[in-house]
Amino acid sequence: MNVRKRIAAGIVSAAFVGGTMAAIAPAAHAAQPTAQEPASVSVAAKCNLTAGIGWYCGYYKGSDYTDFGDRGPKVKEIQALIKYTSSYTGKLAVDGDFGKDTLAAVKWFQKNYGGGQADGKVGPKTWKALRGK
Repeated sequence: MNVRKRIAAGIVSAAFVGGTMAAIAPAAHAAQPTAQEPASVSVAAKCNLTAGIGWYCGYYKGSDYTDFGDRGPKVKEIQALIKYTSSYTGKLAVDGDFGKDTLAAVKWFQKNYGGGQADGKVGPKTWKALRGK
């Protein structure tokens, strides 16, 4: 009798673990972006230190001037760099719109990491600080 209970308990445990793993595996796979998904779907939470560029979050590799009212990948790069590579805790979406929240974040970044002048305009000096160079 004792052996039968142990075997039954082992089978139930194996079925439970196997079922749990089967339920977890599809969820883990679904969280990974596929090659067909556009870059805007995945969150740029993984900014990487890239040779020749510095910090790069996957949106824009350049350093063109940008400021309030601009839209596009360079603004997304700025937002992601501030959000994921600094200690900024304010409201900031990585949406590519250089609005009031991004302006506040850029001014904060310039004040804390850019050496003083906080004008909210992202030029060569601010890009260099954002990239960690």
